[in-house]
Amino acid sequence: MKKMLLFLLIAVLTFGVIGCSSQSSEGGSDSKGEETSENKSSETSSGNPLDGKVLTILTGGTSGVYFPLGNALAKVYNNAGAQASVETTGASAVNAAKIAQKKAEIGFAMADAISDAYNGVDTFEKTGALKNLRAVTALYSNYMQIVALKDSGIQSIEDLKGKKVAVGAPGSGTEIMARRVLEAAGLTYDDIEEDFLSFQEGVEGIKNGVIDAAILSSGIPNAGIMELATTNDIVIVNIPKDIVTKLQEEYPAFVSSTIPSGTYEGQTEEIETASIKNLLITHADMSDDEVYELTKQLFEQIQVLRDTHNAAEDILLEEATKGLPLPLHPGAEKYFKEQGVLE
Repeated sequence: MKKMLLFLLIAVLTFGVIGCSSQSSEGGSDSKGEETSENKSSETSSGNPLDGKVLTILTGGTSGVYFPLGNALAKVYNNAGAQASVETTGASAVNAAKIAQKKAEIGFAMADAISDAYNGVDTFEKTGALKNLRAVTALYSNYMQIVALKDSGIQSIEDLKGKKVAVGAPGSGTEIMARRVLEAAGLTYDDIEEDFLSFQEGVEGIKNGVIDAAILSSGIPNAGIMELATTNDIVIVNIPKDIVTKLQEEYPAFVSSTIPSGTYEGQTEEIETASIKNLLITHADMSDDEVYELTKQLFEQIQVLRDTHNAAEDILLEEATKGLPLPLHPGAEKYFKEQGVLE
């Protein structure tokens, strides 16, 4: 009898301990689960999709406008919590390829080069259409500027025949634009001694006497031309409206424009030329929230860009969606709808 009572006592104690242990374990599991859930909620509820986001901004050469504006844009995004940095490149065509390959998040590019990239033509015929490219916004206009020294004898596009001409870095929007403007004027690279040089290299070539003229496509004023004009008498070649009209037949992104007098030292008259819009681009896999915030911060802090370069004065909210040669990213579209730019 005593043995039976002892056995029952041991059984009761054993099951009691197991039950308490099980209850404690389950309670700990629930508590831990609730804590994890709260942490996840905290991590995703900051309300700022750019917080800690690593951003690479693709620009162009250091003497062009993309570079200073890219650095200003990095400042804007860093102010918004991102970790943004700038990468100098050969500009438009290179930027399009890198963005399509997701080697960077955003970049500057010219509208005609991006049209080629998105449709897989011209420079992009071999690589094929880059259909994952998306527009964030239209920016300011690039002006074609053909610069030479006054004593070079170059006064018109036709005068470039037989001359040593810097046509832009390989794969740049400048080089694409240069080739098309020359063709509209009845010239090809066979008529000139082309040299694929960046803005700065082209200007240095003029200074050193190894280049007769340089073709630059940038916002105005261009830093390289400004520097050249401070130490030399320069001429900027007119691109007449009839040449721009011919360009527009095949490349509708081109517009007839003028460079105001006094843009550069010694320039007393306005210059007829061709211009084309610049864009800020991204890829389709960037999240809607991220691109929405990128677009919002750009326009809310636009003065940072305007304080950096005069070209940013032409970055206007009401012009942001006009003439885009590729689809607008849904995140940017959401912002522009909120602002009444799109219906």
